[in-house]
Parts: sequence; structure tokens; C-alpha cells
Amino acid sequence: MSGGDLFSALQDDLVQHVLSFLPSRDAVKSATLSRRWRHLWRSTPAVRVRGDGDAFRLFVNTLLIHRDGASPLRLFEIDAAGLLIRPSRPGYDSDEDGDYDDYDYYNEERKVVDPYIDMWIRHAVSTCRARSLTACFKGVDTMWSPPQPPPFASSPHLTTMHLQGVKLAHGLLDFSCCPALLHLTLRACRLHGEAFVAPSLERLSIIDSDIQDGCGEEDSMTPTRICAPSLRYLQLSDENSDWDPSPTAPSLESLPLLTSASIQLSGDTQICYEDTTRSLLLHGLSEATSLELIASTTQGREILLRDLTWCPVFTKLKTLILNEWCVYDDVTALACLMRHTPRIEDLILVLNFKMPPISKVKTEGIYITSEHPFLTYEHLKTVEIKKCRRCYEARVNEILKLFSDCGIPSSKIRIRYKKSQGQPSKQRKFHSV
Repeated sequence: MSGGDLFSALQDDLVQHVLSFLPSRDAVKSATLSRRWRHLWRSTPAVRVRGDGDAFRLFVNTLLIHRDGASPLRLFEIDAAGLLIRPSRPGYDSDEDGDYDDYDYYNEERKVVDPYIDMWIRHAVSTCRARSLTACFKGVDTMWSPPQPPPFASSPHLTTMHLQGVKLAHGLLDFSCCPALLHLTLRACRLHGEAFVAPSLERLSIIDSDIQDGCGEEDSMTPTRICAPSLRYLQLSDENSDWDPSPTAPSLESLPLLTSASIQLSGDTQICYEDTTRSLLLHGLSEATSLELIASTTQGREILLRDLTWCPVFTKLKTLILNEWCVYDDVTALACLMRHTPRIEDLILVLNFKMPPISKVKTEGIYITSEHPFLTYEHLKTVEIKKCRRCYEARVNEILKLFSDCGIPSSKIRIRYKKSQGQPSKQRKFHSV
């Protein structure tokens, strides 16, 4: 504490650990601080690069060439905006014969993924033995479509992968080639194929991505199957997706080890009707102990209501989070779910509608059975209703009446009013039905 150089007292591996949290450009600049630091950046356990253009390509090439190949990577992270391509004749596209096609507005100037991406990722995964890969491509007109086999294949070290703006089609949806992969996040990706296969995967998040059945053909009627028998956590969300044509809902195969799942259908995800003998999602979610089912669009409600026709018994489910899709027209769907959750402990309803809802869901062929009697709910601890103050009260009263018919005591029911801007959240217990 006498004002000396405290960093000089740190061991090299600790300094390298600190440098690993910096962008690689800044880590390299640390070489100018002292003679001791001149080569420390070469062995940092993380490479974080971001940029585009020729200067960016030169920097990444130089960085990977001079990095110490004997030091394994904990993380390789690349955020590339792509290369700017200008055609030889503005507004026209030259073919192999040198002739120009008709004027094409989109061909005036475009950004494409740098072709060196494949080599960089392969070098990081194979040579540097990276355990985690993050590849993000934003602001490009054409997605990164890895070659076959992909540059991340066959690595015995890669356990975590985050991909954004990537197209995976046909055989690229088979992650059997990644035997150590445990965590996978796909954001704003195109996923086109008959099956998504990942035998070793434990955590999967598919966010705002374009899932297309078959080969991505608009008229195909077979949902993409998700086969991940080791999966423990699943997230499917389409809240901010904007694809043309609209994505299709996948079909979940058996997930015997699943403990937690979140399904959020708030975008344009459509449904395939070819298989009318089993559910798309609920069958695969039946082993979960914590489950969130959110649908904020007509298409989303249609998918979940259809699945209730074959609603499985959730023998392990303890926490269930729902929104108004299950009480949009009446409380039949909610009653169906309650009959199939014998060990439920916490039930949370998030209600946002402010007027009598007008359903646009096609219910032809959708039959929600009510033949099973209500359970005793001996494990139930709390029922929480989160609603805005102007929520449609007639439907709330129907919900409370359903809980009363189920024998749920009012002492376990809490109504929480969702706070408005600048106001704290308030809650009250429900004392009478």
C-alpha cells in the first residue's frame, strides 16, 4: 500500500486471467506497459474480436498466428459485421459469361460474412482447443452458413456454443459431431431440417429463430423434430422474430432428464397439422419440474390449445407459469392443466387482457377433455395471479370460481397488481370466492 506497482507482484497466470476479460485489441496493447507484459497477451485464455473490413481481417489473422498455440482457449468470441461488397457495375449482377442481369436494387451494395470466418473458428476450436465458442453476425445481408463438416465439429473440448445470425440446414442440425457440447444458444438463426439432433446437450436455447420443417419449404407439413435425450433445460422463444415465411413450431421428442423449460410464443410461429395423433410440445415437456408456457398471439394460443388434446400427466411438475392463453375464452384449458399436474406446488397466472377477449383461434378438431376429476392438490403452496388493474374482471372471477371448485383454500391465493410506470407493485390476499 506504499504506492508501488501492485501488478508486478501478480503471477503471470493471474494477469492473463484479467486480460482475458478485455477485447483482444486492448489485451495486445498491454504489451507496451513493460518488458514483462510484452508476451503475456499471447497466452490469454480468451480471444474477443469485433469488427469488419480488411483491417479487421488483418488483425485477427495476425493475432491467431502469433498466439501461443500451447495455451488452450477458454473462450473464442467473434462479433463480425461482415465485408462490404460492391459489384463491378452498380445495380447490376455479372454472371459467369460476363453479362449483366437485370437491375437489382439489393445488389447495389451488400455486406457478406468474411470467408476467413471458417478458418478462424476451425483454428480456435481445433488448434487452440477452445471450450466455448461465440459467433455473432449482425448487419449482414447473407447469413454465415458453415461448410460440411462445420469448423466446430469433432472437438473433444468444445462444451459451450452461442451462435447468432447463422444458417444451419440439412446435416448441420446434427450436433452428434460435437461429443462434448453441453450448452447451445441459437439466436436469430435459420434452422432448416427434418431433425435437430444433439445427444450430449444439457441446455438448449432457441431464440427468435426461423425453424422450418423439411428443407424449409413453405408447403412442407412435417415439423422439425428436436431430439436431445440428455437435455435438462429448454428455452423456445419467438418474441422478436420477423421471418418470411413464418417459422413453424418444432416437435419435441422424449426428454427424460428435463427439469426446467420456458416456451414463449409471442411471434409468428405457425403450426403443422400433418400428425394429428400426438402433441408437438407438451409430450416432450412432461418430465419437467418447472415449466413456463406463454402465448401472446393467436398462433401461439392455437399451438398450445391443440396440444391439450393429448395433454400428458406432469408427474414431477412443481412450478407452472401461464399467461392468459389458457383462460382467453373460458377456464377449460386451465382446468385441463390442473387435472394433469398432481404435484403442483406453485401456480402463477399472468393476465394482461383489459376487455372481454374475442378469440380468433380455430378450435375445430381441438378437444380438451374434462373427464378426469379434480385432484386434492395436497402439495399446493401458493396460487399467484398477476394482473393489471383494468384486467377483465369477469374472467378473473371465473378463475377464482374454478379454484374454489378444486378445493383450493382462499388463504393460498394471492392477487398481485402489476405496477404501472412510477408506481410500486401491490399485492393482496384473496379472502373469499
